[in-house]
Amino acid sequence: MLSRDSAYFQELQTQTGWSRTLYGFAAWCSPEPEWLTLDVGCGPGLLPAIFSKFGCRAVGIDLDLEMFHPSPLHSMVAVANVYDLPFKSQIFDLITSSNLLFLLSEPIQALSMMKYLLCPGGKVAMLNPSEFLSEQAALDFVDENGLDGMARDTLLNWARRAIENHHWTDDETCVLYNQAGLKYMGSILKVGPGFGRFSWGKA
Repeated sequence: MLSRDSAYFQELQTQTGWSRTLYGFAAWCSPEPEWLTLDVGCGPGLLPAIFSKFGCRAVGIDLDLEMFHPSPLHSMVAVANVYDLPFKSQIFDLITSSNLLFLLSEPIQALSMMKYLLCPGGKVAMLNPSEFLSEQAALDFVDENGLDGMARDTLLNWARRAIENHHWTDDETCVLYNQAGLKYMGSILKVGPGFGRFSWGKA
């Protein structure tokens, strides 16, 4: 039987607008066929599944085994901790993380681990809440757009968690990448009126 969290994330990644966001994020990453990609904090595995459609050799990891029940959305997923990833150094062409680092107490340590796994010139790309995501802004947006049910609840919950943890500006995102030893390449605002920030850097 699905746990409450695993059922929630299965529905989130397959039956809400979040799946469109992940497809857009994946395309923005500009993956190339045959790239070896890793999605850190993959949940049920939708993002690795999307990268496989681009012709990538895609892998996903998540800390919670329940995320893969009753079955993952991609075949190449495993349980692992972002601070101690079980891979050789310098093997991935692209490492992604969507809505994970902003929840971590040591985001730079996690990003440094990702950098360690990147091949020379490899890319890290992240999706995190921007400074424009607040509870009031999210509430105004769902009311203005008539969102209800899970779409409404998900956005409001994302806003609450961003306020409790991190919601980085472009400058703050740049510092995060640089402190992890990565060259920051920039970011764009996505998700509604700019609630999410897509960012990337290079090894």
